[in-house]
Amino acid sequence: MIEYPTIPEKVVVHLGAPMEDAMNVTVNFIDYVKNVASSEIYPTWPQEALRANILAQISVVLNRIYTEYYRSRGYDFDITSSTAFDQSFVYQRDIFENISEIVDEIFDSYIRRSGNIEPLFAAFCDGVEVQCDGLSQWGSVDLANRGLSAPEILRSYYGQDIEIVTNTPIENSTASAPPVPLREGDTGRDVELLQRRLNRISVNFPRIPKIYPADGLFDKSTTDAVKEFQQVFGLVEDGLVGKNTWYSIQSVYNAVKRLYELNSEGLKLADLSTEYPAELSEGSEGDGVLVLQYYLSYIANYVPTVLSVEIDGSFGPATKSSVLSFQRTYGLAQTGVVNRLTWNKIQEIYYSQVQNIPYIFSAGEIVPYPGRILRVGLEGNDVRVLQEYLAFIAQKNPEIPAITPDGVYGPATEAAVRAFIRSYRLLDTNGRVNATVWNAIASIYEDLYAGERVGDDQYPGYPIS
Repeated sequence: MIEYPTIPEKVVVHLGAPMEDAMNVTVNFIDYVKNVASSEIYPTWPQEALRANILAQISVVLNRIYTEYYRSRGYDFDITSSTAFDQSFVYQRDIFENISEIVDEIFDSYIRRSGNIEPLFAAFCDGVEVQCDGLSQWGSVDLANRGLSAPEILRSYYGQDIEIVTNTPIENSTASAPPVPLREGDTGRDVELLQRRLNRISVNFPRIPKIYPADGLFDKSTTDAVKEFQQVFGLVEDGLVGKNTWYSIQSVYNAVKRLYELNSEGLKLADLSTEYPAELSEGSEGDGVLVLQYYLSYIANYVPTVLSVEIDGSFGPATKSSVLSFQRTYGLAQTGVVNRLTWNKIQEIYYSQVQNIPYIFSAGEIVPYPGRILRVGLEGNDVRVLQEYLAFIAQKNPEIPAITPDGVYGPATEAAVRAFIRSYRLLDTNGRVNATVWNAIASIYEDLYAGERVGDDQYPGYPIS
């Protein structure tokens, strides 16, 4: 699943209009930008005009790649060389030296609207022979000659709410479609993203039923919504989300959100996974910090360059050092601040480490959070381990009802979870077990098993607020 923009190493360019029988060429991203800039603008223009135009050109190609504009339509390329659809690219042309130097400096930057995630589809035209709603290339020259900086030039055309994102990580792009079809019973972030997209599409196509809650569990309501989408858009009505249905949903979602347009509705953080708590930095406290510290401490057991950290719910200097070590290890901007990009990378590494762990209960042993939210209707060994922990805690804490571990998350398990949350004063999760609740249950179980009674006022690692 593609959640946050990155700079790809390569771009596949179709040398013609989309439907035209033409060659595809694969070029380095930075070389693609240099080619487009050398084809679209004049090297004699003022420095700030060149920078403004190049930033617009970078944003256009990143928008095409991030939204999978062509690939979601079944094409095997990222962008075309046709100015009727995209921007000019002249295969194997010479590159102007001063343009090359500017691109080397800013190739990892792009334009977006404040509060949005996707790179702006920064439409532009020459402003003389062709007029458009976006940037006027020749007009930018006039503004630069009047002393405006590149950001000021861009804001004069695209609005005061744009911002320039810098130091974007460089990563190989991968297709967002899940490798195997999603179906009823599946869980995870891909399912949650699917649900959120279908819910937004249903605003424009009311026949498609709303899915509630959009929590990453592929339940019957999700199957019903998928089937209705498939019927509306002429797909096989099997309720499965394979590559064809996934990209059809993505294409319609991007269209109703107008992500391909200059004045798009915009993609907000709330449109993505709800698991990201908020930006975390030194001084932050609470459940989000607890989960972050848990992830980092677990990763540190397997990655020696990542520093371990105490799980205390307080983002202090030690947590910042751990975050910095993680960012350094995985090539992220070393800020010590956990934004969505860093959070997603931490989760990705954590899940890759735990996915092969067998969830078999062993007395006194703690199993890491399984990476899926547990709720009524789910079955599996991770549910059984959870029930074993709760059953043991119930022997020591009369506020927790006794349950029989059977691997099925039914009403009795939900009641025990709710009682645990009340007893230890965690944030209410509607009877579901996320990372915070799992870690708290595991911590109490471990302490009680070791013979350390935990009172109502405190328990190690999980301060009561």
